[in-house]
Amino acid sequence: MTAEISQNITKTFKFSYPTCTNEDLLFKLEVPVDIPHAGSTRELVQRVINMFHIPVYLEEELNEKLAQFVAEETKNFHNERDMKLLNQLKNSEINVEGIVKSWEKLFKDNVMEFAEQKGTSDEEVFAAAYHKLVHSPALETILQVENSYAKTVMNTLKNRDEDIKKLTQMQTEEMEEKVRLLNTTTTEEEINELAAQQFEQQALVAGRWGSQLDALRQTQRAQHRAWLMNTLEEYQSTSALNTPSNSPLATFSPEAVIVPSPAAPTGERLEESFTIHLGSQLKQTHNIRIVAMDLLDLCSVEQVDNPTESSRRLQTSLSLYSSELAGVVLLTESPPRRPAPPTTLLLDAAARSTEHHFADVEHQLRDISERVQEPVERRNKQRVKEQAEGAPGGGGAPGGGGGGRFRSNTKRNLQTGDIFITRHSNLAEVHVVFHLIVDDSSLRSGDITSRHPAILGLRNILKAACSNDITSISIPLLLRHEMSEEMTAAWCARRAELVLKCVKGFMLEAAGWGGAELRTLHFALPPRAAPALFAQLATLTPNIFRISNPVKCKPKA
Repeated sequence: MTAEISQNITKTFKFSYPTCTNEDLLFKLEVPVDIPHAGSTRELVQRVINMFHIPVYLEEELNEKLAQFVAEETKNFHNERDMKLLNQLKNSEINVEGIVKSWEKLFKDNVMEFAEQKGTSDEEVFAAAYHKLVHSPALETILQVENSYAKTVMNTLKNRDEDIKKLTQMQTEEMEEKVRLLNTTTTEEEINELAAQQFEQQALVAGRWGSQLDALRQTQRAQHRAWLMNTLEEYQSTSALNTPSNSPLATFSPEAVIVPSPAAPTGERLEESFTIHLGSQLKQTHNIRIVAMDLLDLCSVEQVDNPTESSRRLQTSLSLYSSELAGVVLLTESPPRRPAPPTTLLLDAAARSTEHHFADVEHQLRDISERVQEPVERRNKQRVKEQAEGAPGGGGAPGGGGGGRFRSNTKRNLQTGDIFITRHSNLAEVHVVFHLIVDDSSLRSGDITSRHPAILGLRNILKAACSNDITSISIPLLLRHEMSEEMTAAWCARRAELVLKCVKGFMLEAAGWGGAELRTLHFALPPRAAPALFAQLATLTPNIFRISNPVKCKPKA
């Protein structure tokens, strides 16, 4: 019955008009019209005029009356239909459940037909497979395979460096010989031409090695993924983990893989750890570690066969797809498009092995530099507008001129306190690197406050860490990676106290942010920090944080 009520009906549209010779004589026109009318009334008028040869001067009147007729009849049609449906609903003559199921089916069919088809991506499948295998007996085999790949990449890098070194030495000797014979058998034009040729040779060799390394990494990435998926399939079907015939491990014995090479001698590292409590009522326990080290040591894997290095990679692999990620803060003065130390040193560390899970760090930096252009330009325009509005006399005042200089000098540039993030799976103890943009000249001064952009950048880093399952993070305590002359003991004490107090406030604030809990914080001093300075800064921690100390009880006599 519902279907019959919802069907269209036909109404007759009547229209009369006088003849040209006698106004009392009327032509009567009757046209059947479907209600509701799905087409255009103007189109129907044109068809009626052509079919019945109606004078064109009646077009506007005919169109007006036809539109009015269609509107009124459509309104009456809906009113009558709805009234019938309401009466049927009152009399329980309508199957509401059937109508709901029919609408649900139609909605699903429409969504399936027009919505974008989204399923589990290859990256998500690979992540799930890796996470399952890395927490299975296949862990050691996976690490051995990755180490074998890293060996190949390192050998290729070594050959590249030797080739470039030989070419550079040969070109240097050739240029020195040309310069020695200047104004005798050699002219300046020949020297300039030789320099251009040598530059082209260097670019050609670098490009050739770069292409070879890219091809090697792409091949290793594809082979590693195929081997991992085959291993998972075999593990699920047989619950056994045998090395496939096409595995890199099949070409050498396991003993050859795990033989440790002697580790490079290192000096004793200054470090001290504390367990602290934060919060007044609901206390949270955190671990704080103060250490004198280079933060890049957390990223670099020097020897893949060293047991110590293998243990570092083991923990990184286990927590790669988990809620316990590790991060590090690196200070940089350069944008991602033109990296400078320490970002370039990070690039060198990441290049020593293939990135199997994320894009290469070079691609990540290029993507970041492209994606930040629009928001940075929008922010710069807003700052210029605010400066112009706040300046006396409008844009012609000195404040307006300063806004113009701001726009021209900082267009598409990140400012102090801005952060860009890179993801890694092939570093030693780090999954996420926070690159904090700083102005080294301002940080050399000991007069910075808690409102300094670098300090506010630390706040944003801790907030991003809590929101993205990062539970361990390493921070430069003095906001410097190297010691310099102006960094006296008093300077270091003031800077360390400021950073520790600000981080404490940010951690208390982080309790209301939600997400992961920052369980471990590493505060790194420059590696050349004196033991006396380290001891002085380590004593600041009990004065700023509430240290967890055991209660000592004397036995009764």
